[in-house]
Amino acid sequence: MRTALRSFFVSPAVLAVKYTACRMTVSVALLCDALESIINVASALAVIVSVKIVSHPPGDYHPSGHNKGEYRSAVLVDALIVTAALAIIHDA
Repeated sequence: MRTALRSFFVSPAVLAVKYTACRMTVSVALLCDALESIINVASALAVIVSVKIVSHPPGDYHPSGHNKGEYRSAVLVDALIVTAALAIIHDA
C-alpha cells in the first residue's frame, strides 16, 4: 500500500516533466512516455482503491469477500493501456 501511495504522488510530477518535454520538442516518443505516466498514475490509484475494497471482511451482501475488486482494477488498467496504444497509433 505504501508503494502505491508513493507511486501515486510521484507519478504526476514525472508526467508533468514528460508532458512539458513533449510540448517543447513535439516528439511522439515523449508523448508515448507521457501517456505511460498517465497509466502509472491511474494504475496506482486503482491499486489503492482495490486494496481498500479487498481489505473489507466478508458480509451479508458479499459472503465470499470483496476479492473481485482486484480483477476490476486490472481490467481498468488494461483498458487504459489499450486506450493509450490507440492514441499513440492515431498520433504516429
